[in-house]
Amino acid sequence: MDHMNLNLARIVLRLMTSHRGWRVDDLMAQLGIKDRTYRKYRHRLQTEFEPLMKGDGTSLIQEVVEGEAIYLRVVEVAEKSWADEDFIARVAALHFAVRILRFLKGTEVGDAIDSFLGEFQHSMRDRKTMLGEVLHHADRMFYEIPDAPKDYGDKGEIIRTVLRAMLLCKRVEVEYNSASLRGAWGMTLEPLTLASHRSALYLIARAQGYEDIRMYAVDRILTAKETTERFEYPSTVKYDPDTYIAGAWGLFRGEADEQHDFELIFADKRWLQMFVQERRWHKSQVFAPLDDGRLRMSFSVSSDKEVWPWILGFGDDVEVVRPANGRA
Repeated sequence: MDHMNLNLARIVLRLMTSHRGWRVDDLMAQLGIKDRTYRKYRHRLQTEFEPLMKGDGTSLIQEVVEGEAIYLRVVEVAEKSWADEDFIARVAALHFAVRILRFLKGTEVGDAIDSFLGEFQHSMRDRKTMLGEVLHHADRMFYEIPDAPKDYGDKGEIIRTVLRAMLLCKRVEVEYNSASLRGAWGMTLEPLTLASHRSALYLIARAQGYEDIRMYAVDRILTAKETTERFEYPSTVKYDPDTYIAGAWGLFRGEADEQHDFELIFADKRWLQMFVQERRWHKSQVFAPLDDGRLRMSFSVSSDKEVWPWILGFGDDVEVVRPANGRA
């Protein structure tokens, strides 16, 4: 192999094994060549090296300017359309997910989320120039305002146990501090779904020996111990989270045959009506403008537990037509 082909092979090897490529002045220094020879090498690689050519015949080997430096780089590897919609959507989705689950900070799950984000940012280290300051500012670009988050700092082991038992379809023995009963009580659960609602975690599970499925606040689980007993995860016909909470306003559901019909009248205020209509509060919601400028909203839910606090938040700007007594 002649000297030129040997140098070309060295260049290709470097470009294929380094996302960043080879800084041109370093390339010339290490190969002991002048600018004119470098340009000859570059031209030959860009016009004759077919393995690194696109379908239209253009080369993937390009010069990239970074500040005062110039790099020779395989652009498809190092800067493959970072600004395309798919990549932007992934960055947004990742950072929103991290923000939404920020209330788990201090737990094993929270640490895993931070670790994954760190690994993602590290994998992008060679794209810093092309991404500009996007990743550096991402925590401020994508933000989530928590809704009075619960503190899970001392629940890490419980969350880990519940997650493991759920994924392995094993029953878990828990001690639960119920809001409806005095004191804690023990039971064995079949964990089905870990749900996040308003910056809090809830476990949807079936207690051993019972057919009905209930919801348990994770922060009220005092102890959790995985058992060796496995259970069969129910089919989608028997259990589906969407079906389970169907009819609920938020997360909390009532009995299967329970129904609360609401009819509300909102004041003739543009900002208020825009705020209400721009959101999907419940799948049954129906809006109708009134002749006097006010807005009627009607819906039916299986539980009114979360509805009344929502209504009271509007103060005098809303009138409750149904239920007639102002309370279901």
